[in-house]
This record gives sequence, structure tokens and C-alpha cells, in this order.
Amino acid sequence: MLRSVARLMLTGLMLAGLVWSGLSLWRFVQSPVGGALVARGDAELSAAYERALVRHATPDAIAARISARLEEVPRNWVALEGLMTLTEAQDLPGDVASAYARAHAQDHSWRAMGASCGACAYDLRQCSMGADLACGIGVNLTVAGDVLSLSRESGAYLRGEPVDQLDVTLSFIGIGATGLVVVTGGTSYSVKFGAGLMKVAHRMGRLSPGLRRIYTRAAREGVDWAALGAARTTDDLARLGRMEALRPAVELTEAVGRVQARTSTRGALHLVGQMDTLEDARRLARASDTLGPRSVGAFEVLGKSRFLRTGLRLSDTLREAIAGLMAALVAGLGLIWNCMLRRLRRAVA
Repeated sequence: MLRSVARLMLTGLMLAGLVWSGLSLWRFVQSPVGGALVARGDAELSAAYERALVRHATPDAIAARISARLEEVPRNWVALEGLMTLTEAQDLPGDVASAYARAHAQDHSWRAMGASCGACAYDLRQCSMGADLACGIGVNLTVAGDVLSLSRESGAYLRGEPVDQLDVTLSFIGIGATGLVVVTGGTSYSVKFGAGLMKVAHRMGRLSPGLRRIYTRAAREGVDWAALGAARTTDDLARLGRMEALRPAVELTEAVGRVQARTSTRGALHLVGQMDTLEDARRLARASDTLGPRSVGAFEVLGKSRFLRTGLRLSDTLREAIAGLMAALVAGLGLIWNCMLRRLRRAVA
């Protein structure tokens, strides 16, 4: 009698576990991006990054990364300065500190700055991620830069020359930032500065193919270019946008603007070069909200995969599915064990 009851209980437990796991898996499949990972809450996100930095941003790891960056030609001073923000409470080994000081003096001398700054100001394609970068980005972060871009590309169109559609689209987003911000629920400041920064990244060749595709689609489907000549105000300009097609481009631009606000213009340009998708940009924006100026250094030490993964956790849906499968497995093993014991007793008898 007791064995029959035990078998019934195990069978019921197994069936309940299978039903539970089945429902959880169905919810998992139906949820956005599979529901496997979800963003952490703000407090949880901050704690997760602090734990990751304590574990991985050791003095030896930071020193090794700085030494590797110092060997590059040209040197990436944005990354190097980002790493130094993690060493405020730590002392670098003497040889690494000396090498850093010598390299800094060499690359930031008047002679070096004079040559590289002039080249960067003339052509953004000549800019490095060093001190010269500041010379080439100022005008592109203003409305004057957007107007200049639209005028330049309009002239190219009238002359029958190729038009840089990505640059024009970013100028459109930058000028119409106040009207377009309703698409993201962000701020016009973030969209405006994000557009200027992405124009610089575009001209420097720092946009990945994935990000280029987002802006190319926005240029092709998101703007009524034929009515552009009739626009007289920024509100008129915003009304020319087809919001559904523009949404990914504006969200991407706003996310980059948030990164710029929390880190720096140079820091955001460095991180843009590591973005491949809109989701990358969103996660980097959330991380920069938490880490602020330490974002670049943390990215350098943790690496892209760990840096982005730290901001996520397993969703409750997937946890339920795993728990249901485990319950079904335990019940199934219990039934198998019970059957094996019964057959063994029969064989002995």
C-alpha cells in the first residue's frame, strides 16, 4: 500500500514538474529575445559591476593592460586614461608608472600636438584616439556642424555627386532632436550630442556594419526627403520623419548621447567602436549610468563580453523552467529507482 502511494506521489510530482516546465518554456519562447536574460535593476546593476571590478580589476591586471596599450602605435590615450581612473586607490608598479609618464610626455608635447592636431582638425579620418581628437570634434557637436553637413551634401546632390546618406541622416536627427526625442522618451540633449558624436565616429571609420545598417535603413525609409525643402523650423523637420522607421536610429543615437554625458566625448567615441548592435548601445548606456567616468576603464579590464554580460541576469521565466525540469528529473529518477529496487527484490526472492 505504501509503495503504491509513493509511486502515485512520484508520478504526480513528475507530471506536475513537466507541466510547470512546459508552461515556463512556452512563456520563455513567447517573451522578447527569448526571455533568457533580463536587465538588472539599478541597485543590483551597481553591485554587480562593483563585484566584477573587485574580482578582475586587480593592480596586476590593470598594470598589464596599461603596458599592452603603451605598446600600440598610435597609442589610444582614451583607453589609457580610462584605465588610470581605476588606479586612484592603487599604486602602479614603478616601471609601468614611469613608462606611462614618458609616453604621455612624448605624445602630448607641443611638437607632437601641433602636427597631429592640425591634421585631425582638417580631416577627421586622420584623427587618432589620442590628444589630437579634441581638435577635430568641436564643430561637429554643434548645430553649425549639422547645417554645414546638410549644405555640403545638398551641393553634392545638385552636382550629381554621391551623397553621404548616413551623414545627412545624422544631421537630420541632430537638428530635429527636440521633436524626435518623443520617439525614445529620452532627452533632446542626449539625441543632439549623440548625433554629433556618431557623425565623428562615422567619418573616423569607427561605426560597425551593424550600426551602419541601422542608419542606412533610417535614411532610406525614415525621412520624407522630398519635403525637406519646405521645412522652416525644427518642428517642421521632425514632422518629416517616419517614426517607426526612424525609431532604432534615434534610440541608438540617444543611447550614445547618454554614454557621452556619463563618460566624456572621447570616452564615448572609444566605446562606440565596440558597439555592434542597438542592444550593445543600450547596455553600454545603462552601464555608464552606473559607472560614470570609470566606464572606459572597466570595459578595458573586463572585456566586451563580460562587461555587457554583467548587466544581465537569468530571467524569472527561465529560472522557473529550469526548476520545473529539475523537479521532473528528480521525480523520474525516483520512479526508476523504485522500479529497479522492486525488480531486484523479485530476483533475490
